[in-house]
Amino acid sequence: MTPFLLSLTDYMETVLKADFLQAIWTTVYLSGASALMAMAIGFLMAFASLVNIRFVKGLAQAYIEVFRNTPLLIQLYIYYRGLQSIGVILPPEVCGILGLSLYTGAYLAEIIRSGLLAVPRQQLDSGLSLGFNRFQVYFLILIPQAVRVILPALTNQWINLMKNSSLVAFITVSDIFYMVYVGAVQEFKPLKFFLIGASLYVTLTLLITLMSQIIDWLLASKTLRFPVLVRRQELCT
Repeated sequence: MTPFLLSLTDYMETVLKADFLQAIWTTVYLSGASALMAMAIGFLMAFASLVNIRFVKGLAQAYIEVFRNTPLLIQLYIYYRGLQSIGVILPPEVCGILGLSLYTGAYLAEIIRSGLLAVPRQQLDSGLSLGFNRFQVYFLILIPQAVRVILPALTNQWINLMKNSSLVAFITVSDIFYMVYVGAVQEFKPLKFFLIGASLYVTLTLLITLMSQIIDWLLASKTLRFPVLVRRQELCT
C-alpha cells in the first residue's frame, strides 16, 4: 500500500474483521431504530402542531425549537452523562437511539407538517363527506398523498441521521467511526482508516438513496395501493 492509496485486498481484510463487521451492524441498527422512532415522533409532533388546541400546539413548537437549535452532541452527553448525575443510568446504545430520534424527529415534524399542508383542503372535506372520521382521512387519504411530496426531504434527513450516528462514538458506542478512530491510533495509519470509514458511510447513504428511489417508483407506478381506494369504492356503490 502506498501512503496515499488503499489496495482492495487491504481494504477487504480490514472491513471483514469481526470487530469492523460488528461496528457496521451497530451503525445500521442504531440508524434504523432511530429512523423509525424519529418518524413516529415526527408524525406525532406534526399532528400536534396542526391541532387547534393552543396548549398542544405550543408544546409541539417548543419541542421542535429546542431540539433543532441545540447541538446533537450536547444532547447525547445530557442523556449519557447528565442523567447519571441524578441517578438515571442508560446504556450508551439507548442514549444514542434516544438522542438521534429526538433530534431528527424535530426536523421530520416540520417536513411532515408542510407535506400535510400541501395537500388541498378539499381532500379532507371529501374524505369526511365519504363517511371517514378525521383519523381515517389523515392516515388513508392525506398521508399517502403527502408522502410523495416529502419523500426527497425525508431521504435527506435519513441520510443526515446515518452520518450523525457517527457522534455516538463519543459516548463509547462501538460504531464505524469508533472502530475507524481506534484503528487509526493503534496502527498509526489515519489516512487508511478514515478512507475506509468514509467509503462505508458513502455506501450506506447510497443504499438509503436507492431505497428512497424504489419507494418513489412504487408510488409513481401505483404499485403501492392504499386501503382508501377500496373503501371509496364500497361507499360509492
